[in-house]
Amino acid sequence: MKRTLFLRPFMAIMIVALLSCFSLNALAQSGDNVSYEKFANASVLKGAKDGTLTLVIKNQKEMERVFGPSGFIGPSRIINFDNEFLVAVVAPKSIAEATLELVSLKRAGNKLQLSYTIDPTKKANNNNDRNFIALIVDRKEPMKVDFQEVSSDGAPMKDSKDVNELRNQVKYLTSENESLKNGVQELNDKIQKLEAERLYYIDMLKDVQKQNEQMKKLLRH
Repeated sequence: MKRTLFLRPFMAIMIVALLSCFSLNALAQSGDNVSYEKFANASVLKGAKDGTLTLVIKNQKEMERVFGPSGFIGPSRIINFDNEFLVAVVAPKSIAEATLELVSLKRAGNKLQLSYTIDPTKKANNNNDRNFIALIVDRKEPMKVDFQEVSSDGAPMKDSKDVNELRNQVKYLTSENESLKNGVQELNDKIQKLEAERLYYIDMLKDVQKQNEQMKKLLRH
């Protein structure tokens, strides 16, 4: 009888301890990294909305509003939207070629957290296509996603004055670059025009020289 009375509080303590362990495990899992597969064999459509796009795509129709086939020759990954969904971040048109990198995709309770970086000072491509991150995720995971732009060291950068200032500088430099390109094109056009005029006058000079030689021959006779 005494042993039974002794075991009861002991078992209660063990149950509480086990429940605590389960709670701690649940909390640990809430910050776990989430498995995904990169979706890369695509390109952003020219008609896609501007600005930094943060998207949770749940069906083929939604995907076709943003992504189209790329010029890559090879097998294309088909997404089974019955079992999978797509999480994507697309760079804005003003810095379309900026480097866009995934930092992490984690589970946080009943939603996912996707952290990413955008570096407008570095080009990820040279074909004028908008750079993007797209991840194929299992539908067993939460389909509500919080997107967070962060710095290279993981610090949040949303609404940061420094980021906005940097992007404004990039826009200005991009505009200046376009002006320089136009100036160079105009200069090339002028050079081509001058070269055509130079060749024209060279031909005229040759004709005059021929006529001069003919006049000399006539005078000799």
